[in-house]
Amino acid sequence: MSQQPSGWYDDPSNPEMLRYWDGVMWSSHTAPKKSPTLPQGTGVQPDAGADATGAATQGVPMPTTPMPQGSGWQGQAPQAYGQQGQVGQQGQYGQAPQYPGAPANAAWMQSIKTTADGVPLASWGRRLGAWIIDGILLTILSYLLLQAFAPDYFTAVENLLDAAGRQNQDEIQALATDIAAQSLRVGLITWGAVTVYCLAFWTTLAQTPGKMALGISVRRADRPGPLDISTALRRRVLSALQIVPLVSGLYFIVFLLDYLWPLWDDKRQALHDKVAATQVVVGKQPRNQR
Repeated sequence: MSQQPSGWYDDPSNPEMLRYWDGVMWSSHTAPKKSPTLPQGTGVQPDAGADATGAATQGVPMPTTPMPQGSGWQGQAPQAYGQQGQVGQQGQYGQAPQYPGAPANAAWMQSIKTTADGVPLASWGRRLGAWIIDGILLTILSYLLLQAFAPDYFTAVENLLDAAGRQNQDEIQALATDIAAQSLRVGLITWGAVTVYCLAFWTTLAQTPGKMALGISVRRADRPGPLDISTALRRRVLSALQIVPLVSGLYFIVFLLDYLWPLWDDKRQALHDKVAATQVVVGKQPRNQR
């Protein structure tokens, strides 16, 4: 049997579904043959410019069912479309296979972006929601740690506000100098707390509590599973700018640009994802892959 290019083909275990063939074996990712938003039609060819691989990486619905265990077809390449028992015409290199119900422009397939192996990427809205949840938890954690290891910082801030209300310039200057002297220690405590929090979840579950609540997870772009420690640390490199003297004042700009970047990025990666070669996807990660 000839080797077929990677792409979406009739699912050997379910004629109502398509399954992703990675060029070597069947994956666990499936998608319905019919558009979830458009009425059923006759077999139509999607855009000629969207090949099987392109369709898989640009917009196939999320995976649904796992591969059956013990069946005999996992290692077999899909038959070319048009052979007996297959639906539609023969799929060719450079063309997506035909199947009933596919809209002529395949617009519904373009609406969901995926990883290279067909896993749907998390939307920016989900990522933002997860970040807000984690931010609340980390604010509480950081406050408790600062109260324990840098209580003088809060006292100095309170005294500064009081001096500002009384417009005592000498006291304001002295307190501002004291706060600046403590800022490095405070920055190290907060950055360390956030880093330990993230690494603990990224390298075990691939999900922080915020990501768990929104049903998303982080993985390496080239393979599924929780992050290794090296990748997780690279993902925190940009955030370390907040504790670097003379640069920390610009961190807010970097922070804002970082979290807005997925809005226009083709792979929906933030800047810290690009540094670490990671992607945030829908669903959980398998625990047994590293």
